[in-house]
Amino acid sequence: MSLRRWLSLLALTSVTFVGVSLVISAWLSHPRVQPVTQPGPLVVVALPSLSWADISREGTPVLWHLAERGAVGAQATRSPSGRSCSVQAWLIFAAGTPTDVGPGRCADVTPLLNFDGSAVFPQWAKWRDAGLAVNTPEDLGAVASELTAAGQCVAAAGPDAGLGAANRAGVVGHYALNPEAVDFTTCPVSLVDLGTPDDQTLGRLIRHLPVNTTLVVTGMAADGATPTLRPVIMTGPGVPHGLLTSLSTRQPGVLQTADLSALVLSRLGSRAPILGDGRPPVVRPITATDAPLARVMGLTRALDIEYDFVPVFFVLFLGGSALAGLIGLLCWYLARRRRLARGGSAEMTPSMRAWLSGIAAMCAAMPAATFLAGLVPWWNAWHPEIALCLTIIGISGVISSLAVLGPWRRRPSGTVAFMVIVTFFVLAQDVVHGSRLQFISLIGLQPVYGGRFYGQGNVAYAVFATTAIMIAVIVAGRLVELGQRRSAVVVVVFVGLTAVVIDGSPSWGADGGGPLAMVPAFGYLALKAGGERVTVRRIMSLGVATFALVGAFALFDYLGPAQYRTHLGDFVAQVIGHERWNGVVSIWTQNWTMLTSSWLTRAVPVLLVMVAVVALRPGMYARAVAPAVTTVPFLKAGLRAVFFCWVIAFFSNDSGTGIPPTGLLVLAPLLVLLGMSSGRALPNPEPDPGPQDESVSAEASRSRANGSAGSVMAPSPTIAT
Repeated sequence: MSLRRWLSLLALTSVTFVGVSLVISAWLSHPRVQPVTQPGPLVVVALPSLSWADISREGTPVLWHLAERGAVGAQATRSPSGRSCSVQAWLIFAAGTPTDVGPGRCADVTPLLNFDGSAVFPQWAKWRDAGLAVNTPEDLGAVASELTAAGQCVAAAGPDAGLGAANRAGVVGHYALNPEAVDFTTCPVSLVDLGTPDDQTLGRLIRHLPVNTTLVVTGMAADGATPTLRPVIMTGPGVPHGLLTSLSTRQPGVLQTADLSALVLSRLGSRAPILGDGRPPVVRPITATDAPLARVMGLTRALDIEYDFVPVFFVLFLGGSALAGLIGLLCWYLARRRRLARGGSAEMTPSMRAWLSGIAAMCAAMPAATFLAGLVPWWNAWHPEIALCLTIIGISGVISSLAVLGPWRRRPSGTVAFMVIVTFFVLAQDVVHGSRLQFISLIGLQPVYGGRFYGQGNVAYAVFATTAIMIAVIVAGRLVELGQRRSAVVVVVFVGLTAVVIDGSPSWGADGGGPLAMVPAFGYLALKAGGERVTVRRIMSLGVATFALVGAFALFDYLGPAQYRTHLGDFVAQVIGHERWNGVVSIWTQNWTMLTSSWLTRAVPVLLVMVAVVALRPGMYARAVAPAVTTVPFLKAGLRAVFFCWVIAFFSNDSGTGIPPTGLLVLAPLLVLLGMSSGRALPNPEPDPGPQDESVSAEASRSRANGSAGSVMAPSPTIAT
């Protein structure tokens, strides 16, 4: 294929990406979100452990009626430690940010009652000092104190509601232990904790609400029940019918506890402080009566099922793939022995290559299939786990069939090129359009158990970055073979910038650690494509470029309105305002906790060492990689770029421990596919001669392009590192 055709293919792919993106944007278009206004009092009622599965027209008629005429959503109730109990949830509500301070193990807390109807928590000062001492300060009691300073008191009733209504001194101005004894006319804001999901008691309370009351009913916390997203139902004269959402989650139908804190503070108008995590809820209007209910119930059910099914699916899928491969290899070995006994060839037969290629293609297609499965409502099936499994296998089969049977298979790297482009295309389109598929994917964001709500998750990032590097390796590698090194550099830079912008943009991937790893990896690949040596000066230049680009993303985010900031802009605000590098400390702390959590995660450094051996000496130490290097000689540099990306991402992300294993799940089958495409039996690799001169004349490059450079396994100065 000529240089012009390669560049035309790259341009066509880019135009297709933009065109499909515009089509998807038009398809996903929806009415603008509408704010929630509070013309009268605000009442927040907690029914701890209430789930969407508990709500029905017959079983909970009061809740069902409220949901049909109001706005609904699902509330993430997790705390930083993963606990989900009423005590912790109300403390998060009081601070407006996730916090772990308070009584250990979610122990019950009873305030001291005063004769004037107020109450005080004696332990509050200790909790507050602990909250202010953490990396990201937690201002316990900020919500009630800000309202009181503006002349709006907060009343509380029920077991734990007083924790949410306490001010910075731990004092609750108006408190009643019995939730049915609350007087909704005492204060503009009332917090009620019923203790249990009691639909009848809720109905009795609603009868005493003042005119123009905005009512919020929330499951608030698990309290020993199975972790899940808890119901949030909001009604009132200023609440449109539809799906609740917020700028903190960016997901239709999803809120977090701190968003309810922001809702309370939004009563202050322009004087309302911007919380670290919470943003005032807004509503995506929907005209159909039951449509919001169906949407949020389906979302909650999907998240519950897929989280529990993750280990089962991967054991079944990968175990089945390994078993199929072993059976094929066993059949080949027995057939090989018979051929050798008859004086036949020992090379792998075409049928065996096709069998292994099919298995590898299925494994390589699996990550994209787990995303695309979200387009099918598998959670509504009679057996959703089976439906999800069959959906992923079916989509993987379609992608892998197109990869191994399409016209691109005629080129040695065509099958892999198709596979990585499709995977990159799917993940990129999803991130650009709000991470809707990643939100419920098996390798997605995991919002119930501590993941993020939008942008690029670390597990998906491993797939995204690995496939992006492989795209650059395949395309640029061909250009290097044609002697077009400048064009190869342009391709690497173009693919790298595209991946970095999608991953690091605050509006899309909102990822800080990802670009920190991808920029050096693509920079190294660009140097190799240009035939340049890697020197200390160039390494330092790559480091400066990396921090400049990531810093530009963060600064751009910081300069925007505070309510629209992501964690990138918040990090800049922390550094500028408090001269604290809490985000970096938090990343390393969380990553170390994840790394030491089990024997499987402790093996990740060993895995990185093994990948380093393969990447740095593929010819000498990794005989299985040699056929892939035969097919794409530039793969040597690509393997090193992937290794650099994984190592840096491992240290720069809060759950970077999961990046190398996930990346290997993609890279390993791709290498098998490339090896099977070589059309040869496994050769005996020659030792890697190590670094040598990269300068190659145009005549030598043309000679290799015409196949006159000798054995394809001989060390080539074009791709030596």
